[in-house]
Amino acid sequence: MKFYTTITVSYMLLIICFSHIPQDGISEIISGPDNIDIFFHFVEYLILGFLLFQSITTDDFFTINSIYGSILIGISFAISDEFHQNFVPGRHMSLFDILYDTIGLIFGIYIGFKTTK
Repeated sequence: MKFYTTITVSYMLLIICFSHIPQDGISEIISGPDNIDIFFHFVEYLILGFLLFQSITTDDFFTINSIYGSILIGISFAISDEFHQNFVPGRHMSLFDILYDTIGLIFGIYIGFKTTK
């Protein structure tokens, strides 16, 4: 694996670990406005979008279009991550979270695209 791919996979595993924290554990870690989680979803997936785009662009293993591949992998990951939260105590799947994940992902891919030109 190349540098960005290793970082991307590690980052995705970190997201899964944070998603596995029960709701009670999250409130102890994050305290702030009620909608602060929207910001966290956006930033979390902005970083993921950037990393996915860089991974697909720089790693010869991938033979798919960098933009479409990043979108496909990123949205699939967001949906599966939200589905996973259905099985974590106090957590649930949210379409709004998937929406903000997708918006962050698109911005991250855009930043990745602009920095490679």
